[in-house]
Amino acid sequence: MKNFSQAADLPKLISIKEGDHAAFLEIYNILHVKIFRFFLKRVYQHDAAKDLTQQCFIRLWQFRHTLSEDHSLEKQVFIIARNLLINHIKKEATQNRLRLIHIQSLEKDTIQPSHANHFEVSNEVSAAIETLPPVRKKIIMLKAFQGCSNKEIAKEMSISVKTVEDHVSKAFRHIRQMGTEKFHPQQG
Repeated sequence: MKNFSQAADLPKLISIKEGDHAAFLEIYNILHVKIFRFFLKRVYQHDAAKDLTQQCFIRLWQFRHTLSEDHSLEKQVFIIARNLLINHIKKEATQNRLRLIHIQSLEKDTIQPSHANHFEVSNEVSAAIETLPPVRKKIIMLKAFQGCSNKEIAKEMSISVKTVEDHVSKAFRHIRQMGTEKFHPQQG
């Protein structure tokens, strides 16, 4: 691999700015491994690093008309990468905060059985799980009883992680409702 500082001269940058796809591909072939490693060292997830690398070059192409001729192309690509990384970290932090809030609300809403009625509540939870739709029931069984992650469940069932999260949330809501009805029957 040749040194990028030698390969990225002003004419190459101008060609990319003008929409030369071949020049863009050449820059991609030179820099994509460096950019991927930059992301991988910071997010520690191969798929996320791969996605962020792809987003970086998509942004480079989409905003090629804004490239500055005063700075090297490599420097500008790394600025795009750094901004994507910052956005990714902020997004992850927000998602983690929301997950924590969701888990705390589930824990707060869950019926805390005493030792005396633990068996009875377990039977009620089992009965509530049995009333779930088949797909939701399978997801809960994989999650709660086999300890599978949402990503593992999504892969096994060929559905998205968001779909798994939705099913888990609805299943817990259903189980809570069934438990609440048992301990607080409707007055007729």
